[in-house]
Amino acid sequence: MLLKSHRLLSLTASLLFALLSVAQTPVANRVKAVVAHLPRHASVVAKYTDVYRHCLYFTMGNRLYQYDVLNDQQHDVPFTGNSYARVITTWLSPDGNFFFIAVDRGNLASFYLDDGQEVWRYDSRKHKSKKIGQGFCIEVQKGCIVIKRASRCLNPDATPKHQQWMAQDHYYDLYGNIIWAKDEYKIPKK
Repeated sequence: MLLKSHRLLSLTASLLFALLSVAQTPVANRVKAVVAHLPRHASVVAKYTDVYRHCLYFTMGNRLYQYDVLNDQQHDVPFTGNSYARVITTWLSPDGNFFFIAVDRGNLASFYLDDGQEVWRYDSRKHKSKKIGQGFCIEVQKGCIVIKRASRCLNPDATPKHQQWMAQDHYYDLYGNIIWAKDEYKIPKK
C-alpha cells in the first residue's frame, strides 16, 4: 500500500511540475497578446516578461517603440542622437539584456563611407543607448559584429567620382565591445 501511495504521489508531482513549466505568467500572456495584435509591418525586437521590464520593444515605420504591458502604454524610444533614414536590422545580445539597432543614415550622412550606417546598443534595464560604431556597412556574422569603415583616400586630389579608398573591418563582440580591426583593404569600385 505504501508503494502504491508513493507512486501516486510521484506521478502527481511529475504532472504538476509539467503543468507549471508550461503555464505562462500573466505578464507573458499580455506580451504574447500584444505581439499577436501588432501591425504586419511591425517587427519585434525584444520581449521581456520579468518584474523590471514587463514590456515589448518593436520597430515600425523605422522607429523604435516600447509597449509596457502593465501600464498598457506605448511610446517612442529615442536611441540615437543623430537623424537616420531607416532601420536596417536589430538583434539581441546573448544574455538578452541589450539589443542592437543598425540604422542607415542615407543622405543625412556627411560622407557615406565614414558614417553612412551606425549601430547602437540599447540597455533594456537602464533605458540608455550607446553608439557602438559607424561605417558604410554593418553586419552580424559568426558571433561578432563587423563594421566596415573607410580609413583613407589614396588619391585625395581626384574628383570624388574617381577617388579610391581604403577601408578597415572593425570587429566587436555580441555585447558591443571592440575586439580588433582587420588590416586595410582597397574598396572595390562599383
